Amino acid sequence: MIQEFQNYYNKAKLNQERLYQGYDWSKEDIDDDLIWHVPIYDVVNRKYAAFSSLLEAIDKKELDPKGNGNYFKEHKIDKDNFIYLSYLFRLCGSGINYKPKNILPYGSHGFGNFWIVQELLLKRYDIVDWVNNIPDKGFCDVKGYLLPMIKKGLRNFIVEDSVNLVDDIMNEVQQGSYSITDVVDLGNHWLRSRGFKRQTFVLTAFAMDLAEYYPDLVDQDSDVYVGSNASKCLKMILPKMKKNEALRYLCQITGNYSKPYDMEDVACDFIRYINNFQSKHHIEYNNGIKYYNNVSK
Repeated sequence: MIQEFQNYYNKAKLNQERLYQGYDWSKEDIDDDLIWHVPIYDVVNRKYAAFSSLLEAIDKKELDPKGNGNYFKEHKIDKDNFIYLSYLFRLCGSGINYKPKNILPYGSHGFGNFWIVQELLLKRYDIVDWVNNIPDKGFCDVKGYLLPMIKKGLRNFIVEDSVNLVDDIMNEVQQGSYSITDVVDLGNHWLRSRGFKRQTFVLTAFAMDLAEYYPDLVDQDSDVYVGSNASKCLKMILPKMKKNEALRYLCQITGNYSKPYDMEDVACDFIRYINNFQSKHHIEYNNGIKYYNNVSK
């Protein structure tokens, strides 16, 4: 199965290069119907993944290779508010809905059902505005997302506690030289000490964002907490290795093009890939055709 993973990785890398990095790879070069037609299997660096599209659009503006940044290039979001946005984005499902983008990104995979997107369109760029304007219902979609039950409910947590959580994490992290798991541990300690359940999945994604955009604060090369899908992948292809050892091994054998926090996402995608996952929206987008992988060719 390790050979199948390497084949998948190589094809996904070609697709990433084709879509976002200016390479001219053909369908024959990639040689995989599922990868070519379904816009999930197109990344080996997490910043290009759909669940990072909103943050990339805000960070890169008109330089965003997906073109989404053109719709956010006038924003005036400073570093502190970008960090608040990142945590809330991860807490609220990362815009995941598997709806392919047609022309405008709003409502598509990576921008789906997250109230702050509308706030940005209304030129509201501050955490105070975002919290004050959160709707009572329908402000996000966390279906299928690994979010623990939150006492008082998600909305009340956002309004009453989320800013304090992020502030306390960042007061520590501003010193620099933190690992991704350090950031997660800081957040979980804050939550547990106040009677909340851990948010390991959410905080890991948030810590990875900090490493992506502020590598002077959080080490991009550090170990990560591995999610359930990635764990399934690693157990299947490298059953005798510990999880982070396995991630680093996969980085090594694929040319160190990905870091451990990238490879954790690739491992998640591989599980979906070998099961030929595509949403009903993808099938509709592809005129009712369901595509299958060619990884064993």
